[in-house]
Amino acid sequence: MKFNVHYALCITHYALLAALLFPVAVSAKRPSKKAQMVSVDPTPAVVSDTLDLTDSEGDEPGSLDDIEVENVGIPEWLQTHISGDTLYVACAQDMLPRRLVVMTNDGECLYKLLPAMMGELVQMEHPADSVYKHIWTATRVNPYATPIDSLQDSIQIDMRGFCMPVAYTSVPDGQHPLRGYVTSKFGFRRYRFHYGTDVKVQIGDSVRASWDGQVRIVGWDPRGYGYYVVIRHPNGLETVYGHLSRPLFDEGEAIYAGEVLGLGGNTGRSTGSHLHYEIRYLGNAINPELLVDFTKGGIRYPETYMLTKKSTFGHNTELKAAQQAQYHRVRQGDTLGAIARKYHTTVGALCRMNRIKETSLLQIGQRIRVR
Repeated sequence: MKFNVHYALCITHYALLAALLFPVAVSAKRPSKKAQMVSVDPTPAVVSDTLDLTDSEGDEPGSLDDIEVENVGIPEWLQTHISGDTLYVACAQDMLPRRLVVMTNDGECLYKLLPAMMGELVQMEHPADSVYKHIWTATRVNPYATPIDSLQDSIQIDMRGFCMPVAYTSVPDGQHPLRGYVTSKFGFRRYRFHYGTDVKVQIGDSVRASWDGQVRIVGWDPRGYGYYVVIRHPNGLETVYGHLSRPLFDEGEAIYAGEVLGLGGNTGRSTGSHLHYEIRYLGNAINPELLVDFTKGGIRYPETYMLTKKSTFGHNTELKAAQQAQYHRVRQGDTLGAIARKYHTTVGALCRMNRIKETSLLQIGQRIRVR
């Protein structure tokens, strides 16, 4: 597969744009708006550029629209070297391109901002650090131990700058879209709680960050999320992206809304390619469909959202009941009446809790909720 790599360079009075064709995925780190710079080891030695160079046209996401860019090709003083999945760029410190763009032949765009100077690494404050009591760890999705009942009654969340995690493809009436529609909702699934919304993707589809932020976890969970990414956002929310085929960011990296954080997949506990998408506040899951309209492909609250314990976390009552639930595993000869008598309840109550009928046949090994 070929990728066109665009460099956009703005130095005082001119800008530079060029394209690079080569089978490579590019990784680079870039600064936050409040970054503090510290020195690290210099980049590896760089060899002369012998790659096939071509010009291209078109804007990329987040392009410098207020600057007139001229296609002039790669100058002699700028050299590149590809090692593994990383593209190294060598030039004078004051001439380093500030933007690196990778355009695939199917039109997808992966892009990152580069550090301001060669040989420097960004140190940044973690987003919403005070809200999270300075807890920043890659050990667990929810390391905060903050019960819903302990939250403030209402919290205002800045929703500006949102980007859909998966692009919705509109199709003619009567046809099913290839991606972007909900396949499984937030809430109970028989005996366990589903803490996110499943959205259809094809393997290899771009999965994008919902807001600006910093990557807290890039992990692997073979019995759950599969390959997954957790991002902390300045508005206090965290988003989780599960079942990826390949994450494209590293832990600690800054990321902008709309950037491709990984590729859709079918890893972990998954029966078909989809994105498991979660929105959390201090570790507590929020129904994504309260905030995101997956049918229309946008955010329901473009400016602010008032997070409350009653409306946002109304499912907390169900969660508490589930934590106190008691189950009976059906054995040979069991009937609903016998189970009801054993646990001092009624057949009607068993039917309501398990969403079954009094005439339903019980299977050996079946779990029946009795409390």
